[in-house]
Amino acid sequence: MQSFQSIDATTCAQWIKQGKLTPVEAVKIAIDQVKKYNERFHAVVHLYEEDAIKQAKSLSNLEAPFAGVPILLKDAGHDYAGHPSTSSSQLFKNQIATKNSHYVDQIIKAGFIIIGHTNAPEFALKFVSDSALYGTVPNPVNPKYHAGGSSGGSVAAVQLGMVPIAAASDGGGSIRIPASFSGLVGFKPTRGAMPTGPGSYRSWGGAAIDFALTKSIQDTENFLLAMQLPHQDASAFKVPPLIADDIRNYEDNINDLNIAYTVDPFIDETPSADAVQAVEKTVNYLQNHGFSVTEVHPNINGLKDYLPGYYKMNASEQQKMFQQIKKQRGKAIQPDEVEPLSYLLAIYGEKIPAWEYSEVFDEWDNLANQMQQLHETYDVLIQPATAKAAPSLSEDFYHLEMLPPIETWKDLNKETLGDLIIESLKSGTYYSPYAYIYNLTGQPAISLPVHSTSEGLPIGVMISARQSQDAKILALSKWLENHRLFEYY
Repeated sequence: MQSFQSIDATTCAQWIKQGKLTPVEAVKIAIDQVKKYNERFHAVVHLYEEDAIKQAKSLSNLEAPFAGVPILLKDAGHDYAGHPSTSSSQLFKNQIATKNSHYVDQIIKAGFIIIGHTNAPEFALKFVSDSALYGTVPNPVNPKYHAGGSSGGSVAAVQLGMVPIAAASDGGGSIRIPASFSGLVGFKPTRGAMPTGPGSYRSWGGAAIDFALTKSIQDTENFLLAMQLPHQDASAFKVPPLIADDIRNYEDNINDLNIAYTVDPFIDETPSADAVQAVEKTVNYLQNHGFSVTEVHPNINGLKDYLPGYYKMNASEQQKMFQQIKKQRGKAIQPDEVEPLSYLLAIYGEKIPAWEYSEVFDEWDNLANQMQQLHETYDVLIQPATAKAAPSLSEDFYHLEMLPPIETWKDLNKETLGDLIIESLKSGTYYSPYAYIYNLTGQPAISLPVHSTSEGLPIGVMISARQSQDAKILALSKWLENHRLFEYY
C-alpha cells in the first residue's frame, strides 16, 4: 500500500472519503513530516499544529473535493486571519494577518486543512528561496543545491512528503522554476483564473497569480477546478472557468494537437545541454507516437526587450509598498530594515515616471499579441522550463559587491539604477530566461519533470498555450504522465 508521503492530494482526499485515513491522521502525519525534515530544509516557517488538529477533529462534512487534506500556504500574500504574514521579511516579522485572502478563503472552501506557511525569499522577489529572516531552502532532491524560488518552501514540502500539495504563487516563474529544479509539476494558469484580493486585485500589474505545486496532473486539474471562481467583479482580468469536459475532449483527440517546440535562448546565452535534452526527449517521444511537432523560432530577446520593463514593474510595486508602510507608521523604511535588493528596487521605483510604468504594459500586450499569432497555427509550445538545472548553494548570483555604497543609491539617476538592477539579477535570469515571459502575456504554462542531469538533478520542460487554453496543456501533460515520461525523486 502507498504511504501518505507518496500519495497526491486527490488520492489523499479519496482515502479520507473512503475511511482509509481520517483527517486527524492525515494532519498528524503531515506535522510529523514537517518536524522530521524542517530543521535541515527550512521549508516551513510557521506551523499551526494545535489549530490544524482541532480543525481536523471537528471536520464532519467530507463533501468538499479536498476535505481533510493537509496543505501549506506560502508566506507571501497568502494571508490567513490570525496567523503570521511576514513576506519572509524582517520588516514584517511580527505582522499578523487580519483577514483571509480570497485565495485562502477558496482553499478552505475546497476542504483543505491549513497546517502552516512555507518559506520564500523576501517579498517573493528571487528565483531561489534564501531569505535572511528564515534561511535558505535546499533542494529536496540534493541539498547541496537550491530548491528554487520564490515558492521554494512549497516545493520542498511536497517533495519531502510533508504535504501532498502546497499553495504557491508565480509572478515571474515562481511556481515553474522550483518545479523544474526540484522535480514536481508546476502550473501557472491563465491570468484571471484564480481568486484575487482583497486590497490588490492585479498583483504585480497582473503578472502574479496564485496556484500550487503538485505531484500529479490529476491534482493540478482538480485543484484548478476547485479553486476557480465563476466571477469576481473587482478583478481586472476575467476568464471563463475551465470545464472538465473540455480537458476530456482534448484527451480523447490528443493526436489532433498541433505542437510547436523551441530551444531558442530568449536571452544572449544558449540553454544548457540538459535543458535541450529535456525538450528533445519529449519532442522525439511525441513524434514517435504520431504527433505533429514543428520547430519554431519565436524571436524573443528578453534581456533587451522585456526584462527592463519587468524590473520597472517590480520596482514600482516595491516603492508602492514602501509608501503604504510609510503612510501607516509615519516614517520611511530604512535600508537596514529590508534586504539590499529589495531596497534597491524601491529606490529605482521612486524614479520611474508614470508614463514609463504605463508603457511597460504596452510591451506586455504587444508580446501577448506576438504569442497569439504563433498559437493561430500551433496549439501548444514546448521549450525548456529553465535553461539550467538548480544552482549550487555556494553560487553567488547577485554580486552585491559591485553595488555602490547603499547611502548613495538615492542620489543615482534612473538609468544607473536600472542598469545596476539588471546586472545584479542577470545571472539568475540565465537560469530562467523563459518562465517570466508568460507572466507578462498572461498565458497558461506548466513545468513537467521529464529529465534528470548526469548528477541526478531534475530539469523540466515547459508547455504553454494561448490564454484560456489551459485544457490543452493539461490534456497533453496527462498524456505524457500516462506514458511514464515523468521522473520521480
